Amino acid sequence: MRTLFYSLRLAGLLAVAAGAVSSCLNPPEYSLTPSIDNAELTSTRLGTGSARRDSMVIAVTYQDGNGDLGLSDADIAGPFASNPKNYFLQPQLYNTTSKQFVDFTTSTIALGQYNGRYPHITPEGTKEAPVKGTLLYSQNFLLGSPFRPGQEVRFVVSIQDRALNRSNVVTTNSIIIP
Repeated sequence: MRTLFYSLRLAGLLAVAAGAVSSCLNPPEYSLTPSIDNAELTSTRLGTGSARRDSMVIAVTYQDGNGDLGLSDADIAGPFASNPKNYFLQPQLYNTTSKQFVDFTTSTIALGQYNGRYPHITPEGTKEAPVKGTLLYSQNFLLGSPFRPGQEVRFVVSIQDRALNRSNVVTTNSIIIP
């Protein structure tokens, strides 16, 4: 009886261990449409004298079901030939009169002007697989142009994969231009 108990106990422990190992080997299931979250904006002043500028870095966490994130030079043919962008960035300024953020545009700065391109997340030739991580995107601005000291700015962000699936939209925290 005691031997049977130990055999059943050992079999149960092995079953639990096998289940734990197999669950580690199953890839997560994410949507084929990329998803982003946790947008964080940081700013650093760079340079000296007339070469001073503000470097703004936006970090977003992402996940994608097949890992087709990022564009290489070879990818910008076909559906990307007319618009080789996959990172969409819209600045917003805080309006002190209306007490809300509004899209930032001027006669010389159009919607979409700050859109950009980020490279492949996974190495070329990698098998399709779910991916998750943090994407950093940097944008440099001359001092006083387009944002002036004392203005409060934030960014609305989305990304797109190579299958043209557009992610959800997230908004960064705001910062006040020094």
